[in-house]
Amino acid sequence: MNGPAMLTIEDAYREATEGWPADAFEEILGSDGEFNDDGVDEYARGRIEDASPYGLVGSLQAAASGAIDPSGLASTLDLLRAADRLASWAAAQRARLIARVHSFSNPDHHSWSGPSSSLAFTETVAETAALLKQSEGSAARLVSESLALTGPLTDTLAALERGEICPGRASVIVEQSRTLPDEAVPGFEAEILTFAGGLNRPRLTARCRRLREKLHPETVTARRVRAASDRCVVFEPDRDGMAWLSAYLPAEQALAVHTSVDALARSLRSGDDPRTLPQLRADVLADMLLGGGGPGCADPSAGGPCRCGRSEGGGADAAPAGFGGACQGVRSSAAKIVVTVPVFSLMGLTDEPAELEGYGPIPADAARRLAADATSWLRLLTHPYTGAVLGLDRTRYRPSEDLRTWVQLREKTCSFYGCSRAASRCDLDHLLAWADEGSTSATNLYPVCRRHHMLKHQTDWTPNPDPDGGLRWLSPGGRTYTTLPEPPPTDANSSATARILQELETTLRSERGPDADDPPPF
Repeated sequence: MNGPAMLTIEDAYREATEGWPADAFEEILGSDGEFNDDGVDEYARGRIEDASPYGLVGSLQAAASGAIDPSGLASTLDLLRAADRLASWAAAQRARLIARVHSFSNPDHHSWSGPSSSLAFTETVAETAALLKQSEGSAARLVSESLALTGPLTDTLAALERGEICPGRASVIVEQSRTLPDEAVPGFEAEILTFAGGLNRPRLTARCRRLREKLHPETVTARRVRAASDRCVVFEPDRDGMAWLSAYLPAEQALAVHTSVDALARSLRSGDDPRTLPQLRADVLADMLLGGGGPGCADPSAGGPCRCGRSEGGGADAAPAGFGGACQGVRSSAAKIVVTVPVFSLMGLTDEPAELEGYGPIPADAARRLAADATSWLRLLTHPYTGAVLGLDRTRYRPSEDLRTWVQLREKTCSFYGCSRAASRCDLDHLLAWADEGSTSATNLYPVCRRHHMLKHQTDWTPNPDPDGGLRWLSPGGRTYTTLPEPPPTDANSSATARILQELETTLRSERGPDADDPPPF
């Protein structure tokens, strides 16, 4: 990578203040200390646009240290532009360095899914995600974008480095060029860069789409066939017991689903229903997918009976077409859902939140509704004060299934650093290999998703037990990342369950009297 020679901090300050002699400050600042806009701001603006990274750092550092006082709005905006240019330059250097990290991965490594899937890319993503504390989805996008900028889109990288475009606009150019054939990319990039610097991200995206359609040699029909192979449904946890569910579908299917949901939601609007149209659409969609009562009859925020007009236990009223029989008051599902509920919360004595696998804490009333519709139960023994898992009763015939369940409940997610895939969707892997006399026991088994299982066995990622619990992963780059064990779910001082047990213990002791023998510590 070619670039200017390294300068000292003194050189940076000298370059940053060059052309700003002491006697020029009277021209820049008026007698009252306000910025003088009579042509001086254009000069400063030009200096910011032409400054090297060292000059930008010097200007920002001088302002931060008080050596230069940007008391006016115009001078403050110039410094903001300097920071923006510097961020673009740093993003360009990051792209180059990520591409270099990728060059250290073994190109001959291939994933278990076949030789067409590069394990080298997965290695780079895992190393980058761990170092930068990103999710692997975010890291994969960053690595893919960096390889494009340092490959076919080097002019875009140069524009980013000069600060002519920001990282967001560079991402738009990369994304819109992905499905263009190689021979069409140079023309696309050259034309886009003629106007990219003057457009914000939404307008640039629109222009890129139009140009992409103009330059693409394939018909939209052929491209649609390939794009349809990427269709998917994505679950994204959010705050306050809520989550996002989104689907990537062919346009006509997505529009048809939305139109159907909207029509049903509008038909349910009435004066005595406080739900808004967006809320009705959400309830209709959930009922359609989960096979609950009538369309949109269940209001999850109300907590009361359904609004479909039918009795909870059934009745003579016919259900709307496509929505099963009588409303049961709870949406049913054949899918396996794992919810850990404190027993007193399940009984309605407390409102302690439950733990929904793959999401996190959910309200007690939501857990009770799920429990009311459960077809099977698994009793989990936990510490009465902290909620930490203590054991699992043997209610299943096959011990291996009990062991699997125990490890999944203990670890909750994949044991690889930063991975949040639910343990129930992971492989169980021997920490010490069976061939090396490793035992099939709870202490030697950890859940690991298929991607990271592959990394462990085919790359230099190596797990070892951590003295404080969890696993310590040594990366191919020589860095160590520790996956810490999950903390106990409950604070003993604030747990409603702990308070009930403490009050019960106090009552029992007072009834026994001071001379009574203490009960065995069962």
